[in-house]
Amino acid sequence: MTNFLTPLPDDLRHRLLAAGVKDEATLRAALEADPTLADAYSRWLFTEAVHLFAETRDRKALAELTEQAPHLLGDEFMDAVQRAINKALDMGEYDTAEALRQRLEALRQIRAQKAYQRQTPLAQAVIAFVQARSDIAARRVFERYRSELDTDEAEAFLAESFEGSSKEAERHLAQRRALLKSFRTGEIDVPPRTQS
Repeated sequence: MTNFLTPLPDDLRHRLLAAGVKDEATLRAALEADPTLADAYSRWLFTEAVHLFAETRDRKALAELTEQAPHLLGDEFMDAVQRAINKALDMGEYDTAEALRQRLEALRQIRAQKAYQRQTPLAQAVIAFVQARSDIAARRVFERYRSELDTDEAEAFLAESFEGSSKEAERHLAQRRALLKSFRTGEIDVPPRTQS
């Protein structure tokens, strides 16, 4: 019997062994050949992930868990955790609900960070520019990312890829578009960034 099958429930382990599973390659082949086996295995993985998620003690451990089980970053898993939080609240298990809520928030932050890291440098620069808390902070972002932001592509990306969810958000985006244009045209002077 192979080691990677030992944590499985007996019935699932026996089904996999009967399907000829000996290693990762034969596991993939068996799951592709038998949809009901694949479904059972998938449900077991999901349940295991929920338990491991609930046992994580800090953000670092949670980030490591998402490397091993990337499906934790999916909407299906996050929805399941939210349902578990709601159930815990309904049952009066407030400490459990709060612990899960904190982990879920950390999980959402990890997902956002990974999504941000997959973006192009141009997208990262424009997002930082839009999210700057003030015009002064936006100016610092422009100084830092001048090579990305002082381009027609940055203006086009800001004009085409961002949409406000409210009148206030639309106003903010319009102000950021105008500010970027002012920085680029020299209407508002932005000195070259000095190395510290």
